[in-house]
Amino acid sequence: MLKEKMSQNLEYVKGDFDNLLNLYRNKYILVNEQQVVGSFDTYNAAAEEGVNNYGIEGSFLVYFMSETTPVNFISTAAL
Repeated sequence: MLKEKMSQNLEYVKGDFDNLLNLYRNKYILVNEQQVVGSFDTYNAAAEEGVNNYGIEGSFLVYFMSETTPVNFISTAAL
């Protein structure tokens, strides 16, 4: 289920990329349940907010909005 939700969040970003780029250019966006729930200047700030709101095992996505394709990866953490 986690992998499916992560994929849905990524597909949301890809499907609305141009609009999101206009709104959040050069920002890290935090996406959960196929909605942007925040934008941040750093990856760490976005990831910290995601963990605080959705837990370490949350299905949120942090994505850097840039005209060039960023190197993104999907990862799950275990404590």
